[in-house]
Amino acid sequence: MSTGGETFSSLHIGTKDDRSEALLTDSLRVNEETEEVGGAALAQLRRQREQLEGAQQQAQQTQQVTREARQTLKAIAWKILKEKLTLVLIILFLLVIDCALAYRLASNKGKI
Repeated sequence: MSTGGETFSSLHIGTKDDRSEALLTDSLRVNEETEEVGGAALAQLRRQREQLEGAQQQAQQTQQVTREARQTLKAIAWKILKEKLTLVLIILFLLVIDCALAYRLASNKGKI
C-alpha cells in the first residue's frame, strides 16, 4: 500500500511541478511581452521628445524672427513719420509763399 501512496504522491507532486513550470513559462512570456511593450513605449517617447525639441527650436526661431520683424516695422514706421512731417513742412512753406504772393498781388494791383 505504501507503494500506491507513493505513486499518488509522486503524481500529485508531478502535477504541481507541471503547474509551476507552466506558470513560470507563462510568467516569462508575459515578462518578455511587457519588455517589448515597454521598449516600444520608450522608443515612442523618445520620438515624441525629439519632435517636441524640434518644435521648441522652431518656436524660438519664430520668436526671434518676430522680434526682428517688429523692429523693422518700427523703423519703417518712424521713417514714414519723418517723411510725412517733412512733406507737411514743405506744404506749409509753400502755402506761406502762396499767401505772400497773393497779398503782394492784391496790394500792388496785380503787379508783383
